[in-house]
Amino acid sequence: MIHGLVPFTVTHKRFLPKVYKFTHNFFWFKINLDNTKYWPSKFVSFNKANIYSFYDDDHIKLGRPSARDNYIEFAKNNGLNTEVKSVTLYTSMRFLGYVFNPVSFILIKDINDVEYAIIEIGNTFNELKPYFVGPEYFNEGGFSFKTKKHFYISPFIALDNDMHFIFKKDNEQISIYINDTSEDEEILKVWYDGIEIPATTKNLLIQTLMVPFVTLKIIFLIHYHALILWLKGISYFKKKDNVDLQKGTYLWKR
Repeated sequence: MIHGLVPFTVTHKRFLPKVYKFTHNFFWFKINLDNTKYWPSKFVSFNKANIYSFYDDDHIKLGRPSARDNYIEFAKNNGLNTEVKSVTLYTSMRFLGYVFNPVSFILIKDINDVEYAIIEIGNTFNELKPYFVGPEYFNEGGFSFKTKKHFYISPFIALDNDMHFIFKKDNEQISIYINDTSEDEEILKVWYDGIEIPATTKNLLIQTLMVPFVTLKIIFLIHYHALILWLKGISYFKKKDNVDLQKGTYLWKR
């Protein structure tokens, strides 16, 4: 399918210093960035207002005219040296003008069918950080990539932890695992389970009814669960602390 929807469940489980777990339902858009002139629903638009809207400026900006071009530029700056055949983005769109994306996944394929990826993480301080995944991290059906975080995501987790991303796609089934560890101790595990479906108006309306105000729900739950962790007495890091460990960020929503 050219474009699609991905209803999924996301589960967070914290192990240290206290156990805390929750599960919620959301949905993503699968966007073929090679074809943004067309979407199979009148309720979706590119770079203009609608019920759901995709704006290039909601993603990393490197001076190029589109999100696709900026992702390719970022990949080239990190080792891609061949022509790109396709760029596919899994993300949330703006709903009634508002969006917040904790994480988006960008899959890139070059003319030789070599695969690359970009993991784009957002925080509540209007910052984005992309992580480049080279072909050496890919295996059949996905990739497994480990990196230092060096980004302020959660105030309750250190900035210099390791993050391990596992992305698996089997036909329409998508499974994603994100593990946050410190010196091999598991701090937090996040996993997504979803299935791609066609991006028809009917399917979009069903998902909208099942998960109304999806992007507002995301930002509300981030603050709600942060409050629970604070009430549990878990220590936190301030944004102004450890600035040297906050690297490679881009501003958005200027």
